[in-house]
Amino acid sequence: MKKRMLVISLDAMISEDLEYMKTLPNLGPIVNNGSIVKNSQTVYPSLTYTAHASMISGTYPDKHGVVNNEIFNPFMKFGDWFENRTDIHANILPEECEKHGLKVLINSWPTMVGADVTWNLQRAGIHQVADDKKASMIANSTPGLMERMYELCSDAWKEDKYYDSDKFSGLASKILIEESTPDVIFMHMTLIDHYRHVYGVYSEKIKDAIKFIDEMLGYTFDALKEKGLYDQTIFVICSDHGQVNIDESININQDFIKKGWITVDEDFNVTDWKVYAHSAAASAQVYVKDSDPALIKEVGEYLEANKERFRIDRIFTMDEVKNEFNLDGQFVYVLEAKEGVGYNFRLSDPFEKKVANEDYRTSVGTHGHIPTRGSQPALVISGPGIPKGRIIEKASNVDIAPTCAALLGFEMPGADGRVLKELIF
Repeated sequence: MKKRMLVISLDAMISEDLEYMKTLPNLGPIVNNGSIVKNSQTVYPSLTYTAHASMISGTYPDKHGVVNNEIFNPFMKFGDWFENRTDIHANILPEECEKHGLKVLINSWPTMVGADVTWNLQRAGIHQVADDKKASMIANSTPGLMERMYELCSDAWKEDKYYDSDKFSGLASKILIEESTPDVIFMHMTLIDHYRHVYGVYSEKIKDAIKFIDEMLGYTFDALKEKGLYDQTIFVICSDHGQVNIDESININQDFIKKGWITVDEDFNVTDWKVYAHSAAASAQVYVKDSDPALIKEVGEYLEANKERFRIDRIFTMDEVKNEFNLDGQFVYVLEAKEGVGYNFRLSDPFEKKVANEDYRTSVGTHGHIPTRGSQPALVISGPGIPKGRIIEKASNVDIAPTCAALLGFEMPGADGRVLKELIF
């Protein structure tokens, strides 16, 4: 019998959510009958796109290259995101599945535009949605597929932002299961993350988001049941990161403007730069133009001298952050913020500002912090051949791809992670 798998990433789902998930009609049977990793530790920075690149490739950021949500470009107020499969410099699980004869559906998984799979459906951005959502979704998806799917799932567009993309995910997977029966499906749903940003990490309202997602997954699960495939499917419920609560944001680039390291016009568009702090929410990556050694030294001394004012918990050099967290890039320092603090990205904002839910980087709940901080993402694997009730305390999200590959009957080439044999066999 051909192996079947449904991998569902619930953005910002944490271990504390599992007890409520156990009570729900769709997620409940999977969690109650599966094996669990309580702390599926994420990567640094703990951002959606960086973590999803690690989850899908089994590699750390120093290997796959997705080091932030947005590609660094100081001349853009809203930078392009790491949307494309070519941004990942590593093998990815969906393409390996196809090489082993498994037909794959990617449904809204970050960093997967252009992935070489049978069906690829992509949203029009998460936080910064394209002006023409339909045209963007068509352009980002398998040719000829989204045009039809967009209309078939039209009920989704009656929902508010964030709800709409999760409803689309549930409906689109349902339709393709009914029509074409993919062997392996990768889904990403975002409402839990949105609620944590707006209401805080441990708000009771998070249950509303989980309940809505459970209802949307009901469309997909019912289609599997109607096709007689539900009991043949291995379910993998995973998460990219946790979050921490913050109450203020710091705009380090205001200092850099005053020092002449960044020059801007009257609308705060960058006209030139020497030093720039690229926000990763609860951390920041500091770039120095042309990697000028003398300027790098000067910047390091300035950051150290202003460590308290900038609310910096730790200043990592490149060697330190690579050795400790397998993070590498063109930046020269990484700044980890103190508890309760995030780093702003708007050059026009004041140096210090209370959070106001204007952006994921400056919301009540946020992420981008080192993997050991705050609440921890969980991993659940359930289905045929998976032991019931087995629990391990800690693994890594780079273990997800090699473990899924092993369950599907092959090895994940180039992975940094390991197969979680103690969980699944």
